[in-house]
Amino acid sequence: MRLDLVEKRFGERRILGPMKLSASRGERIALLGPSGIGKSTLLRILTGLDRDFRGTREGDERLAPVFQEPVLLPWRNALANIVIPTGCAEAEARQWMERTGLTGHEGKFPRQMSLGQQRRLALARAFAAAPDILLMDEPFASLDAETAARMVALTDALLTRSGAGLVIVTHDPAEARALRARSLKLAGSPAQLQKD
Repeated sequence: MRLDLVEKRFGERRILGPMKLSASRGERIALLGPSGIGKSTLLRILTGLDRDFRGTREGDERLAPVFQEPVLLPWRNALANIVIPTGCAEAEARQWMERTGLTGHEGKFPRQMSLGQQRRLALARAFAAAPDILLMDEPFASLDAETAARMVALTDALLTRSGAGLVIVTHDPAEARALRARSLKLAGSPAQLQKD
């Protein structure tokens, strides 16, 4: 996946300036920077969800996003929350639930699960999609420190097992280090990438 960005605007305001960014299977990148700098906007461009920018985005890699909120289907149980969006077999969905520590929760609805369990379910769903690159937008925000550390370790292990690449938006340089991701910092106005 390659992005050659000229600019991203919201109305008259330039949010993102010129930058080049590429990511591939097995590569890990962390996008760091203060709140409001444009990290999530950049990730939305990378996922293809935001096409209103000047520049080019290329690549045929299979992508799987993990958002700040788990974005689960509230009217479906946990197992269906993996099978329906990804099209994977039920047996494979059960394997991903096991790998993320959710065995026994297959029949639960999202409202019956803790936030940590919902985040693990969103992670299981992303990996069940067999991505070349996982795109994560502050997926550990609002978790207590112990739960967040477990989620980071789980994500690292699943990335290693699957061979998928990673682009993660985070405020926390320690998360980037724990995920063994190359850190790039967004800074300036409009924001541009700098090596951290």
